[in-house]
Amino acid sequence: MQWIKPFIKASFALCAGNTIEAYQPIDFFHFYPLWYDVWIKRIADVIRILDLEHKKYSEVDHLLSTPSNMRALLQMIIASYQGLEHRNPGDYKIVSEFFARMLMEACPRDPFGNNSTPLYSDDEVKIIVEQTGWQEGNPTAGRILGKLITASGSLVHGLYNDLVTDYGWDAYGPFTFDKYSLLIRHFPDFQPAGIWPAEFFSSVKEIKIFGLYEGVEWQIACVGCHTTATKGNPVTDLKKYCVVVDGKTMTLEDIETLILELSHKAEALYREIRKKDFEELKYMVMLQESFQTKKLFDAANIDWRPTPEMLSRIQGKPLLKNLIPHGTMMSSIQEYVTIYGIDLFAKEVLGETLGDFV
Repeated sequence: MQWIKPFIKASFALCAGNTIEAYQPIDFFHFYPLWYDVWIKRIADVIRILDLEHKKYSEVDHLLSTPSNMRALLQMIIASYQGLEHRNPGDYKIVSEFFARMLMEACPRDPFGNNSTPLYSDDEVKIIVEQTGWQEGNPTAGRILGKLITASGSLVHGLYNDLVTDYGWDAYGPFTFDKYSLLIRHFPDFQPAGIWPAEFFSSVKEIKIFGLYEGVEWQIACVGCHTTATKGNPVTDLKKYCVVVDGKTMTLEDIETLILELSHKAEALYREIRKKDFEELKYMVMLQESFQTKKLFDAANIDWRPTPEMLSRIQGKPLLKNLIPHGTMMSSIQEYVTIYGIDLFAKEVLGETLGDFV
């Protein structure tokens, strides 16, 4: 499988113009290497138990998270490697190549998200358009959908944090249908049992927002929460829309009520997070990170939650230092490759020499 170079070029968008201080609630890049090798070994064991190396995406998609989440997870697998005290390249190879292959099969036209997430084929898009209960778009609806996306994203950031945002928020497309562009925003799980008490959950579990736009061009910069319109106006150029919540089509009045609920839940959750001390934040982040592979672990009848060994790696331990420089804003792919240790990962895990990126 030749995947690391196209992945690098696409995933650079996750770091370009950013510094590690921008990520909250802690410095993930100096935290994950404390324990990631143990977690990656557990995922590799699950892959072996379920014989996933010999199964296609279509056979196991129900056990996987969204494409954006698999992309973000791949980036953290790679970035954590250089900071490990005890490296396990064999397990890292099994896990990284599994997720890379799943992305190549799920989105063959743009697996790593250079500018899109083409999760559906042209025939599937046609069926989606035909079966969706469209409502007429207008600027009022466009503004309300924008508020819904903002409120949903705010709660997702609390439930899953900055580096696991993509587990709870993705966007599929853009797809071309007649004279329209179709974009599907997906919030798959507002009720992550095992991470938070139910009092912080929304009353709904899943939201899908379908939009048909005329004259709007979109770019998905590797992950769905970074979707932007590069041409046109998503508010005034929304021609048709449909919001489906737990399988039910919502009216604009229903959506406005839901926006208030999501916003209030997000506010309560942020207040709860701000109460946590450093040790509690480390445990929260480890739990959120582990939750990404819960469905795989459940299928293998293995507890997805952090093990005693994982917990012992972080309890009372400070973050690592000097892996990724603070205050450095990524300005080139070559800088990204070097600073994040991607060249080391490619050499030791994949047996590849990257060379220069121009």
